[in-house]
Amino acid sequence: MKYKNGETAVVGDVIRWNVWDADDFTTWKRTGLVKDSGVLYLGGGIDFGRAIGKMISFDDVIDQSEGSDDAGIEKIGVAADLVRYISKFNA
Repeated sequence: MKYKNGETAVVGDVIRWNVWDADDFTTWKRTGLVKDSGVLYLGGGIDFGRAIGKMISFDDVIDQSEGSDDAGIEKIGVAADLVRYISKFNA
């Protein structure tokens, strides 16, 4: 899986991509964690947090990102960043 800047995704990358929702006529900004077998969904859609933890295939993430006006996938961090942020949550 490649990012907008041409780099290749690696396990542990935190990524973000847009998904067009034709039913609601809106774009959702999804966030996920790259794993060996796909992307672990971390949130950003209309699911109200119920889909957090769902695995999404690399092909599905690519297809979703290409169906948006702002197509492509971006790396926004790495797993260690998430751990540091969560450890400070409500501290």
